Amino acid sequence: MLLLFSLAVFINAEDVSAASTTTVDANSIIKSADTVKNYVETKKTVPNTVTVGSKTVTKEQYLYLLSSTTTNLNKNSKTSVTVKTVSKAPNPTENVKTGTLTKSEYVKLSGKITTFVNTYGRLPNFITTSKGKMNPDNLIYTYAKITAFYKTNNRLSNTVSVAPWIKNEGTSSTTTTAAKPAPSGTSFTIPQIVTAAKNYRNYVDSNYKTPSTVTVNGVKVNTPQFLQLLSYAIANLNAESKASITLKTVTAPANPTETVKAGTLQLSEFVKLAQSVKSTIASTGKAPNYVTSSLGNMRYETLTYNFAKVIQFYGEKARLPNTLDVVPYSSLNSAVTGNVQAIIDKIGYDEAKYGTIQGNKYSYLDVFLAEGKGNCWGSALYLYWRLSASGIQARIMGYIGGIANNSFKHAWTQVLINGVWTNWNYAKYSSKHCGDVGGGQKVVLVDQNEGKGLSTSALTNLLIKEYYAVL
Repeated sequence: MLLLFSLAVFINAEDVSAASTTTVDANSIIKSADTVKNYVETKKTVPNTVTVGSKTVTKEQYLYLLSSTTTNLNKNSKTSVTVKTVSKAPNPTENVKTGTLTKSEYVKLSGKITTFVNTYGRLPNFITTSKGKMNPDNLIYTYAKITAFYKTNNRLSNTVSVAPWIKNEGTSSTTTTAAKPAPSGTSFTIPQIVTAAKNYRNYVDSNYKTPSTVTVNGVKVNTPQFLQLLSYAIANLNAESKASITLKTVTAPANPTETVKAGTLQLSEFVKLAQSVKSTIASTGKAPNYVTSSLGNMRYETLTYNFAKVIQFYGEKARLPNTLDVVPYSSLNSAVTGNVQAIIDKIGYDEAKYGTIQGNKYSYLDVFLAEGKGNCWGSALYLYWRLSASGIQARIMGYIGGIANNSFKHAWTQVLINGVWTNWNYAKYSSKHCGDVGGGQKVVLVDQNEGKGLSTSALTNLLIKEYYAVL
């Protein structure tokens, strides 16, 4: 049904007038944002045209409408916006890094976009942000998220997450087909491997599949070779060495399998796993079929993704993390396998094993995982964490002002099913926690992008920040 709706909304560019002096009302622009955001997240591309109210506009015109509306909404105004003739950016480019923009920054940037269009009659090649330059397609998606948030919550979000607009190589099968190994002998520095790890994670998180090659400082290596670089880097950094790492010829294993479950590994254990991978590669020239951890056997693609998380953390904090939240390979590729409902059910039954207990201590995801019990916050965070790690869009909900004049700050999870945000079915899995209890005006506290990829403690802190912003 979502696909049919999308096809009805987005039509060919030939049907769009090259110029227009008409206006569209703010509510129509706001209403269209959800559809565009979902389209991008499903199709991995921005539509060429968008229907806003009764008007069909080009994507270039649509960015102007979004940026103008963001500026107006920040002034508590829903003024209609003129549909201008807007040409394409002649040479779009970007170098933005994954991160978060504050409300004050993205509002300021929206003004820069509209000023540029009004002056030059076209989109800019990029807009410079605190996270780097963003190209027009990325800006369209970002401002669609901002406007969609307003549609749901009747306010602008305090922050918006951004990430590189990357289209890398990859396969759509449930088993990664590794490319031929690059020639051995090239050496890479730790900062170069850190950058590659960030780009690799962005690709997997956006496309729900592992790429066949990864670019490291301009050199394309296959996934087993990238695992070699990551595992050697972890082992070296743990030994307080930042020496460059020489690329080896590494091929894929013959029979990768795994039994691992989502969970947390301690520093000492994931370093031991990296050392095991390093030893296997050195002796066989192949990535291991799996390595055994306390969470189960982990296949080489799972190791690659999770080791990339470790190295990305090192790049940000200049140290290895104390823990590693493991995401299984089956979760990484859930959007490809077509087994989404089975994954949702598995997460639901897992959550139902956790007990319920009140108290601020039990709002923290770390405590929820460690003690096997928690309150509604712990449960909502757990579901969000597991679903997001599985490539399934989820968000955390609450009430403006809490319940009963702020005496009870309830939170629950929603999941995107067939394009519709749906309250988590706690009853289906006999959960000891609950969802929407009708406690007031609902608000999105953590959207599907804000908390994705955060550590368990950072995710908890984000929920605390967002809830107190609406009290």
